Amino acid sequence: MEQKNNYKNYFKYILISFVKVLQKAYSKESSELILKDAFSFLKKSTKKEPLSLFKDALDKSKPFCEVKSIRISGTNYKVPIEIDSDRQRTLVFKWIISNSVKRSDFCLSVNLAKEILDTCDLNSKTIKMCDDFHKVAESNKVYIQSRN
Repeated sequence: MEQKNNYKNYFKYILISFVKVLQKAYSKESSELILKDAFSFLKKSTKKEPLSLFKDALDKSKPFCEVKSIRISGTNYKVPIEIDSDRQRTLVFKWIISNSVKRSDFCLSVNLAKEILDTCDLNSKTIKMCDDFHKVAESNKVYIQSRN
């Protein structure tokens, strides 16, 4: 019972965080309504639990490292560093929202739901952004020793 309650609190925290990121462009009421409409669209179209789809999309598109520019003796190096879980979640939220806004449909909530579905199926722009993140880090991994 205790574990189920922790699970609900974790999802509540994730949803509140997502609404806060969405609030940077919209009001709080609009952000909550967009998320609620997106979840209802997901439930109608897939007959699956929207929270599990959302969590699946987040897990599949989390980057594990990013590059940080470091200046060493007059030369800038892009050094790969690991990302903590809060930064991973924030990046994924920003990517999902920005890619939902860029879609050509008329309604942001429908675009958000489609982006979540595409991310679960591994063929969205969010997944591509994550892969690009990892490619840049992979190409600069020779500079890891420069970090210290």
